[in-house]
Amino acid sequence: MQTAHSKDQKRKSNRRIVCQVKTEADIKCLRRKSHVVAKRKEVNWLEYYKSIANVCPWSYKSFIMGKIITIPYNDNTFMTFASAFRSCKDMHGVETDCFVYTCEGKGVRWLESMVDEMNTEYPDAEWLYSTPEDNSGNATPIPVLIQQHRAKLEYLRDKIGYEDQDCTGSENE
Repeated sequence: MQTAHSKDQKRKSNRRIVCQVKTEADIKCLRRKSHVVAKRKEVNWLEYYKSIANVCPWSYKSFIMGKIITIPYNDNTFMTFASAFRSCKDMHGVETDCFVYTCEGKGVRWLESMVDEMNTEYPDAEWLYSTPEDNSGNATPIPVLIQQHRAKLEYLRDKIGYEDQDCTGSENE
């Protein structure tokens, strides 16, 4: 027979956090009941953002300030998160810089297609992708879609004279 305490523990273990932040106080995360999924690759995002400081100098600081939100891609919730990005702020009212949607198992064609579609759907955001298949040395360890504020990103690029490459290390076309 299960006690109320063990039922509560079981209920908590049946939930998973949909978005990850440096601290839980930075943003309220949606929770949902988990279902059986393939084991996800663990990524040390702090080390990754340190490693790309030469091509994306503001990413490390933004990450440690909790302004980059990492969200596992899910067909059912993706458009909700993408729409909420414009108004996403932490508990102090500070605007989120970037959503990084982890897209394990997705290929380059799918990522390119999503970037094209999202750049059309959300013109105030700049969508990029990164995948280990890029072999650029600056690529993310797993496939991701990146959503950023277009105006803020252009301002930062202009400020440091950085227009030849985006944060994934891919050449702009």
